[in-house]
Amino acid sequence: MAYRRIDSIAFLPIVHYRLEFAQAVRRALLDDPPEVVAVEFPGTWREPILQAVNRLPFLSLILGESGAGHLYLPVEPTDGGIEALRTARELGLPVELIDLDVEQYPLHREPVPDSHAVTRLGYARYLDELLARAAPPPGPQDAQRETMMAHALQRLAGDGRRVTCVLGAAHLPGVLDRLRAPQPRPMARSKPRTLRLYNWASDSAREYQAEAPFLAAAYERARTRPQSARTTPFAVGPLADIRAQVAAEDATAAGQQPDMDRERETELLLHQAAGAYAERFQFQVSPQQMRTLARFAKKYALVERLLVPDLFHLVTAARGVVDDDFAYELWELGIHYPWQDGSGLLPSADLDETFAFAEGRRLTLRRKLRRHRPELRHFSQRKRLREKHGEQWRADWSGATICSHPPEDLVIEDYGRFLKQRAQSMVSAGRTRVEPFSASIKDGVDVRETIRNWSERTLYVREELPAAGEVGSVVVIFDEDLPPGAGDNPFAARAVERYPWQVTWLGEHNQESDMAFYATPAGEQVVGPGISRCEYGGFVMSTPPRRMADVWNDPYFLPARSKPEVLLLAALDYSVERNVVYVAPHPPRAWFKSIAGRMGRRLVYLPLSALAPDTLRKVRTFHVLEGHAVRDYAREYID
Repeated sequence: MAYRRIDSIAFLPIVHYRLEFAQAVRRALLDDPPEVVAVEFPGTWREPILQAVNRLPFLSLILGESGAGHLYLPVEPTDGGIEALRTARELGLPVELIDLDVEQYPLHREPVPDSHAVTRLGYARYLDELLARAAPPPGPQDAQRETMMAHALQRLAGDGRRVTCVLGAAHLPGVLDRLRAPQPRPMARSKPRTLRLYNWASDSAREYQAEAPFLAAAYERARTRPQSARTTPFAVGPLADIRAQVAAEDATAAGQQPDMDRERETELLLHQAAGAYAERFQFQVSPQQMRTLARFAKKYALVERLLVPDLFHLVTAARGVVDDDFAYELWELGIHYPWQDGSGLLPSADLDETFAFAEGRRLTLRRKLRRHRPELRHFSQRKRLREKHGEQWRADWSGATICSHPPEDLVIEDYGRFLKQRAQSMVSAGRTRVEPFSASIKDGVDVRETIRNWSERTLYVREELPAAGEVGSVVVIFDEDLPPGAGDNPFAARAVERYPWQVTWLGEHNQESDMAFYATPAGEQVVGPGISRCEYGGFVMSTPPRRMADVWNDPYFLPARSKPEVLLLAALDYSVERNVVYVAPHPPRAWFKSIAGRMGRRLVYLPLSALAPDTLRKVRTFHVLEGHAVRDYAREYID
């Protein structure tokens, strides 16, 4: 599957650090193994590069001195040149590194089409279009390098040996032009370069790999997977077979075998993130949200001239369509690369765009190979600090003194006011009086009644009569968490309580309500020093504050059969207004209407499904702080 042949030399041009080209190189070498593989790396870098290839799938950095700074070469599985060396080693083929080691090689960006087009157009068609538009590499150093590569290829193929050459696509025209005549060996470095091989530290590797780590990991798994396992795209339902057939036909028409697909892996990542999000926060990303997210990310990618959204686009879309928690789950899965070397046999190096930190020293860097576009980018979210000390935080949690997180207090108080207004409008509905206009339009013209009596030539107005009483306490039940034998529906009961923590909190000032709630235990999920994330199963809010006793141990509420019923009885008892709001998946028992009537109260039931799920999700999660001092830094750990 060589792109171009001259005599016994087959050329496989690549765009560096793009997995589609690594796949094409591996496929070509497996289908038609040559006698020797020539790769566009400097011969002076041979030993550390081959050592790094032997370490794969562990990631490596090669640092070399260059004047006052350092050159560096990341060794990643998704680079076509690295894949050529790796596959040649597996096939037992000799390899030659044919590039020239030059000083002060300039760094510039090479705009190229999205490499995902290789999957649809085919390897040869993509290169035809790329080379028809690409300008030759500028500068005298490129001419020296191409002369060196042509000289090395003429030497390797001089005795008729079949050579496969893997090189950057930008250098192919220059090398082909120089092969028309014998080429001398250019002047090389007079002194050998000091080179060091490092293990690439995981924290910087996950940020600065050329391909997103989840794609690099998928490629690593795909390159060793049996071919029969590669042809099934990620799809479920009746369209799965059709999608698999279309993918196979597209690849066959392009002269390829069906293989790993960037778009399919991106879809799989989204579904994995949705599963992790549902498991951690007990909220499902709806199909509508997933479609909106995919559509937004796709359009964002097209604006930046990409066919498939990268991780930056996906996280940005996830944050906007769902929330920061889902974006974080997506980000964590997207930057996960499972192969990390913890043996300590090699020193580790941290990397950023300008500096490397190795063995306690900071090194100024210049790339050895040019990459066609920026690496994985940071997205603009206030990222929570990484839980490097999570076990210690959990061990230090005592729960002796606890308090709430004030920003979340504001959220839940606002939501309580919203529910009161919603219930008030429900109580007022139907309490409207319509009469002919006389002296005032009152609450507005009643258009329906006016048209109905159009023959009378009379204008009718309506008057909204005040509701009987205001709204007092608010009860919200997210999960009834019924014990065995409780409630009318035995199938809703659980063998183990999910929300065993039962607390009564008093408002700290006159703008806060008293609360009683049941939730997941504080200290079970510690996200920072003295900070625990919890989830409400249900709660009751009542004003004015500082009146509520411990409702969970109050014998007055013994008739309650479950935790939601305890909260509802407390709401009826502590409400100073006639109406009490009850939000839950199911309405209360008829017994409660009788009790409410005897207490001079009225229950206003709102189905939980009638409220916005996104808002419910934000209200349901809260944080417990271990003392007021924790409030000073809690926002650094809470999104």
